[in-house]
Amino acid sequence: MAITDDDGSGINIVDTHVHVWDLDHERLPWLDDEGPILKRNWLPRDYKAELRPENGYTLEQAVYIEVDRAHEERPEENRKAITLVDSMDTVFGGACISGTLTSPDFPSYINEWDEWPQIKGVRQVLHVPSSPPHACLTETFMNNVRLLGQKGLVYEACLRCEEMGDLVTVAKECPGTTIVLDHMGIVDADIVGLAHPKAEELTYRDAWRHNMRELAALPNVVCKVSGLNPQKEWSTESLARAVDVALEAFDPDKVMFASNFPVLNVSMSLDQWITEMLTITADEGMDPSAREALFAGNARRVYGLK
Repeated sequence: MAITDDDGSGINIVDTHVHVWDLDHERLPWLDDEGPILKRNWLPRDYKAELRPENGYTLEQAVYIEVDRAHEERPEENRKAITLVDSMDTVFGGACISGTLTSPDFPSYINEWDEWPQIKGVRQVLHVPSSPPHACLTETFMNNVRLLGQKGLVYEACLRCEEMGDLVTVAKECPGTTIVLDHMGIVDADIVGLAHPKAEELTYRDAWRHNMRELAALPNVVCKVSGLNPQKEWSTESLARAVDVALEAFDPDKVMFASNFPVLNVSMSLDQWITEMLTITADEGMDPSAREALFAGNARRVYGLK
């Protein structure tokens, strides 16, 4: 059954985390260890094909997020991102590009791209094995995060769940930069979704909740509600146990809907995630204005979307 606003209309959605790639022309080394679901071409038309607006929603636009492409191909990906935003055939209203914030050369790199209005922010993936622990705590990294704020760009934070406390430090040291927490800290959905966790699982969940509250208390941190990707059997209730933590910790103007397409396909389709989120927020009796902010309004503000 379609889920709609009280007036019967569909809910507008801005999807703040969409990847697309073409392996015929792009090299993504991290895909070498992935299975067939992800190790294939995922194009803008594949994203559109998974949408089911008859289920009570309308996609307004999306944000392209860099795909951790081979380092030497980064300028090419940046140009691709700009083209995707400019194209009338795609849903993209803005893009976040890749950048090595751990490098002292980052300022010269971002100076080549910051004047493109299509580019809204920068991400460096820090949860991969090649990234050393606590990489974001160096003075070089934090200086580069501050630089993003000076240029009106967001820092897209993608780091290990156990290092979320590091992001608290970064956010405090870089108050002039908007920091977007990707995927609720890449939390383990199979643990936080349990109704009756064991002691060690409860410890993990409590630590994650604590870090979420710490980040939520900082005025420059915004959270993407996304990235659960459970590997075990899931339900609306198990997903809600994680989603509710984010919605309770962060103020209504500091949460944004995201899909993490196509990575979410390891667990569910794009339409399934959207309808699950609509169901969860409806069941929680979420205030209509807060619900609109979650699904679209906050994204327009944070990324400066038209």
